[in-house]
Amino acid sequence: MMSRRSVLACLAAICGCLCLLFFWKDEEERGLVFSVKSGFYEEPFELKLSAPAGTKIYYTLDGTEPAENGSVYTAPILIDDATQHENIHAMRTDVSVEFVSENIETYNYEPEYVLPDYPIDKCTVVRAAYCDVDGNFSDVSTESYFVGYADRAGYDGMNVMSIVTEPDNLFDYDRGIYVLGRIFDEYEGAKYAIGHLWNTNYAQSGIDWERPATIQIFDQDRNVLLNQNCGIRIQGGMNRLKTPKSMNLYSRDEYDNMGRFYVDLFGTGYMADTLTLFAGGDDTLTKSQDMIVSKLVSDRSFATMHYEPYAMFLDGEYWGVYWLTEKYNDVYLKERYGVDKNDAVIIKHGAIAEGLEEDITLYTDMRTYMENTDLSLPENYAYVCELIDIQSYIDYYAAEIYIGRYSDWPVNNEALWRTREINDGEYEDGRWRWLLFDVDGLALSADITEMDTMANTMEQSAMFRNLCQNEAFKRQFATTFMDLANTAFEKEHVNSVVSEYIASMSEPMGVHLKRF
Repeated sequence: MMSRRSVLACLAAICGCLCLLFFWKDEEERGLVFSVKSGFYEEPFELKLSAPAGTKIYYTLDGTEPAENGSVYTAPILIDDATQHENIHAMRTDVSVEFVSENIETYNYEPEYVLPDYPIDKCTVVRAAYCDVDGNFSDVSTESYFVGYADRAGYDGMNVMSIVTEPDNLFDYDRGIYVLGRIFDEYEGAKYAIGHLWNTNYAQSGIDWERPATIQIFDQDRNVLLNQNCGIRIQGGMNRLKTPKSMNLYSRDEYDNMGRFYVDLFGTGYMADTLTLFAGGDDTLTKSQDMIVSKLVSDRSFATMHYEPYAMFLDGEYWGVYWLTEKYNDVYLKERYGVDKNDAVIIKHGAIAEGLEEDITLYTDMRTYMENTDLSLPENYAYVCELIDIQSYIDYYAAEIYIGRYSDWPVNNEALWRTREINDGEYEDGRWRWLLFDVDGLALSADITEMDTMANTMEQSAMFRNLCQNEAFKRQFATTFMDLANTAFEKEHVNSVVSEYIASMSEPMGVHLKRF
């Protein structure tokens, strides 16, 4: 018979074995571990990596995915201020036709961009994976480290985003989405001084030109809000030729089993599946127009976007000031208006942006009626008010006319939405409502002040011209227009928004403009 002491000793040994087993199991479940997580640090430090027993860790510091051609981890990695390192991607001249020397000589123009002649700000990007005895690699883990940024100009009050992707995804001649590439060299169409007419890699769109990436988001207090794999694409139309370029970020199950960016980035409770990093469009010097207009008219009966300021780093190099915004899609409509996202229809530039191919008839039938019917008759105008949310339309058109939209609207850059079916929800009545976007062209420009934007809109839009034959519409439009003038666009209100922008963005924009 065993003594009490022997029994306790046996129990202790069993518990120890169980604890060891649980520890080994936990180590396997934890996978690759970084001793320090992504973030901002004032002093250099040594980064340690650990992985399950019997595996070998590979890592890279240049954004490439670690594989057997990466460095084998054998000792801690020194993480220091990376700004001292040589500029790499920032020195490329194949990211815009503006840099092509023969074009400059042929068309005799001054390049809009310059290459930095100083070491731009950088962070250290560490990507790592471990390989087991059978040669199988784990998923890649990515962390970004910013050292010595406490008193650095251009970041106070700014969120920060680090985008990390295989450099070839951006800059490869055949598949890089950020460069002129093979498509430009083999383009046989007419070439003009205005570069957006040239076909290039960066002009391509669609999922075939989406590339995998990892993004890390830090708020103004440098807390990590997000570290997630996603897809990236170049975003926009003519402004793709500019540098830096806007990007769309896509959360998909195939990247991270998430399907959404599960963080409230705009203070609205909205969890997006697609985000846009907006580079400013035509407004390259201030990047202010879209944000300011959207803020001024955010209480009207059409949709506007939220704008949060970001300093973005691309594969470890400072890539300038951006606005992070929502993207108008079915998830946006579900979160903003409470409609079934599978029932949402969005029209943009006269084409289906969200919905079914056959939904285009809902739009064309509405336009046909409104452009070809005598809307001076009360009964016809009453039917118009069943087709569209008339206050949404009037608010939207009055705002666009007031700010001076002229050359690229309303023929282009108009977007509207409705639900396919009529249901009980407030916004499920099947009426069209409008979405504000892309007001960074000639709008708010001193060049516009002498132009008659009302007459231009009347000439360009048959629907608006026809609506103006109705007395009830004209009265409601005039009342709305004056209300906007006395509220949203009242001088002190505008000055307060502009002053707030100047106070918060002057220094970050100074750093951005020096870089580009």
